[in-house]
Amino acid sequence: MAKAPRLAGRRGALPVSAVDARPVSDADYERRRRDAAPWRAWYGLARWRAIRAQQLASEPICRMCLADGVVTAASVCDHVEPHRGDAYKFWNGPFQSLCEFHHNRDKQREEAETRRG
Repeated sequence: MAKAPRLAGRRGALPVSAVDARPVSDADYERRRRDAAPWRAWYGLARWRAIRAQQLASEPICRMCLADGVVTAASVCDHVEPHRGDAYKFWNGPFQSLCEFHHNRDKQREEAETRRG
């Protein structure tokens, strides 16, 4: 049996509209994220796709996995230093190749801790 949607703010929860507590569609959620941080659209540009492809070709193994002695194919071109919307940092790096697991878990946690101080 399907579970009822949970309120936003908890890991794995669906985004919820503040007005009437209905789940927000994925498209609406992504549009709101792009509107709040316009630089997110840069990831869809051909220029970024070329940078990503070049990075993954030159460093095809996840850097964090390799540090642990594990060989895992990288699938994410990550900014070593968070760009926070700075166009120069976004386009010029430095970059590192990570697997999706390390990018979505470890790297994002590090950045969140940095933001909190």
